[in-house]
Amino acid sequence: MQTRSLGGEWQFRREGGDWRTGSVPGGVYTDLSNADAIPDPLVEDNELDVQWVGESDWTYRRTVEVGERLLDHDRVLLQCDGLDTVATVSVNRQEVGGSVNMHVGNEFDVSDALEPGENEITVAFRSPVEYGQERAAEYPYEVPCIRYPVDQPGRPFVRKAQCHYGWDWGPCLPTMGIYRDVSIVAYSEPRVRYTKTEQDHAGEGIDLTVRAGVDAPSAGTYELRVDVADTVVTDSIDLDEGEQEVELTVPVDEESVELWWPNGYGDQPLYDLDVTVSDGDGREHHTHSDRVGFREVDLVVEPDDVGTSFYFEVNGEPVYAKGANTIPTAPLYGEVTDERYEHLIRSAADANMNMLRVWGGGYYEEEAFYDLCDEYGLLVWQDFMFSCSLHPANDDFLDTVEAEVRYQVRRLANHPAIALWCANNENEEAAQNWFVEHDHHEDHLDDYAALYEETVGPACREEDPSRTYWPGSPSSGPDELEPYVFEKGDIHYWDVWHQGQPFEDYLTTEPRFVSEFGYQSFPSTDSLETVLDESDFNPTSPMMEHHQRNPGGNTTILRRMADYFRFPFDFDDFVYLSQLLQAEAMSTAIEHWRRRKPTTMGALYWQLNDLWPVASWSSVEYDGKWKAQQYAARRQFAPVLLSFHPSFEGRDGVDNAQAEDPENEDWGDVTAQTLWVTSDETEPLSGEVSLEVATFDGELVHEETVAVDIDAHESTELATVGREDLPEGVDPPEVMVRAAFDDGATDADGGDSDGDTPDSYPATAFFADYKRLDLPETELSVEIDGADVTVAAERAALFVELDPGAMAGAFSDNYVHLAAGEERTLTFDAYEGRRDALVEARLDDDLSVRHLRETY
Repeated sequence: MQTRSLGGEWQFRREGGDWRTGSVPGGVYTDLSNADAIPDPLVEDNELDVQWVGESDWTYRRTVEVGERLLDHDRVLLQCDGLDTVATVSVNRQEVGGSVNMHVGNEFDVSDALEPGENEITVAFRSPVEYGQERAAEYPYEVPCIRYPVDQPGRPFVRKAQCHYGWDWGPCLPTMGIYRDVSIVAYSEPRVRYTKTEQDHAGEGIDLTVRAGVDAPSAGTYELRVDVADTVVTDSIDLDEGEQEVELTVPVDEESVELWWPNGYGDQPLYDLDVTVSDGDGREHHTHSDRVGFREVDLVVEPDDVGTSFYFEVNGEPVYAKGANTIPTAPLYGEVTDERYEHLIRSAADANMNMLRVWGGGYYEEEAFYDLCDEYGLLVWQDFMFSCSLHPANDDFLDTVEAEVRYQVRRLANHPAIALWCANNENEEAAQNWFVEHDHHEDHLDDYAALYEETVGPACREEDPSRTYWPGSPSSGPDELEPYVFEKGDIHYWDVWHQGQPFEDYLTTEPRFVSEFGYQSFPSTDSLETVLDESDFNPTSPMMEHHQRNPGGNTTILRRMADYFRFPFDFDDFVYLSQLLQAEAMSTAIEHWRRRKPTTMGALYWQLNDLWPVASWSSVEYDGKWKAQQYAARRQFAPVLLSFHPSFEGRDGVDNAQAEDPENEDWGDVTAQTLWVTSDETEPLSGEVSLEVATFDGELVHEETVAVDIDAHESTELATVGREDLPEGVDPPEVMVRAAFDDGATDADGGDSDGDTPDSYPATAFFADYKRLDLPETELSVEIDGADVTVAAERAALFVELDPGAMAGAFSDNYVHLAAGEERTLTFDAYEGRRDALVEARLDDDLSVRHLRETY
């Protein structure tokens, strides 16, 4: 077999325009920007000035020398792994194929079109905007979708990343181009096009069934060999001419392999899988190589005394899903790099996450993304790429969707990280709730069934029977069509952000699994400086509002900030407080839902990353910097969680809060704080918790030690501290309640004695909102020694932030509360691999420190 990559320099032009130099893989916005033909679309409001790009047709071309030897093969294919989106492919002005779906890889027969010597290959792209509107006009009735402040119409009819048309956190840049590899592939013997595996752990060993998709240019008897985990199995197979799927089961000795586990539950060993087709004489024709991890993964959906369970089980262990939703890492393909993937996936794993949901409005990620999830132990909830919209269900559309599902499942199924296939994002909600008043609602329901129940679901189950296909997110389950039920399935809980409820509203909820919820914050000024002038650093400036796509989003942040914090007078402090606000919202939700295990068994917040500098729900900025919430996530998702559940005057918390009118924003005073311990450990947990109440000046007014002796995966309350327990003369706004767990194997700072990430973090609570606390003014002392930063406070300092500037990496902890006289040493982990001496030099130059009291 011969393979020749055609990546590299191509030429491109707008229809009727001049040819320019571009790159493949890539896209037209990237190429135009690199050629200085358009301004940077991410800067200020340049996005509005470049909408013509997506409204135009574009063509890419290049020449390639082809020899006689290549043309002598029985199969000569042009393999296009990613054409975005409406493309016509020609060789020497002869059309050889086309595509209307960016989510499908294509192979075009070019044996008759190629000639010995120089050949011209062209790919002509129709405007996806114009194409979508044409298809919409042809359809017998309107197909509605959610629209955004800056967007383009027609997206329901185009199998393209939906967020390219604009979203409530992203720009509208409907790009075109050859965004993944393109190559010429030639062969005359059988070729293995893909492999899929299914595991059976029920017996004494592990039966690994390998299904291989093989294209045979000619029929015959061949040998199929599978080599995995030091086990080799061969079998004779009869192949017909053309494409077919063959299978072979490999008995793997379980003693020779180690199981793959999610992050926090064990290691992630991976094993090479080689599938080879040979002739009868042992001459190898083609080998397809991949990696597998040995594990069982199940979604447990069973009736219980609450309703119906919804949780993941890996290798027989129940796994509390802790993580976030991901969106594409960049709007322009030139910025989608392995380095971005590495930083993002490592950031998730370092924050104790064990699951990421690949949201259905983008595109199926590059292989590097899933490889990293395998390596870091991040389970993947994989949406199919449908979001916030209804869709047509004519034959052409359904045919390309079926091809998409089969292509992507075959491409990704070997990754041990893949835990679930999900039909769509919020489209069940759209069909059942958002668009029910539409004149063609019944037609929409028929189209919905044709798309997801008759096309996506069957194709997915046929290609991968080993994993659960879930009918949508949120959803109550197959055949339910009730997307918003707390007693079963997964929910998206948005009342706090979109409905303006106070954070305490989270305490009234009793879900089984929350696959979306979130609260916005602003990115750092380091990030904003890359796209805005400093004169626009104001939350209501026109340019800042352009970099806020959720209508009323900045107003929501301002209003809620005034509820919980004293308002700052400096924009830097405003950004800082907005990030604290986000972290507090997420802490309230996640800690409550983790306390509710095993009834609630998952919290995936919206969203992990940004694809441009913007006010959004992300916890990692576009440039990779961790927001306060990313650090808070590390504590929220720690294997052992200490958390305080507040009780309010007139309300007892979740038991009666809904009966007490949760829409009333005045929850009253906090009357007590109840300490809980929640364990995700797979073994019983024992140790002791030190619980104390101290004034901000350092007076210890209460202390006790609470024994901990709980079962694996248990969550239970330990102790309660009430306002009435405070000594006379001590005002509630002057104290902090603190707890720390000691299992006998941790150092004084709560970290493991071997220096690894701690299993738990100290917990802190108060009897009043932050704006009502009587915080003292205090100076912080800071010492830098290599990558270690030691910070100390004479009197209490809340949300102590160590800001490393633009240096890539993260501290071991950040935005921490320091009690009076407390000292903490926090270590900076430079993701770029700098030596400690270089990190120290950068920290000496760039480190800044602040705490809450300094903002007013």
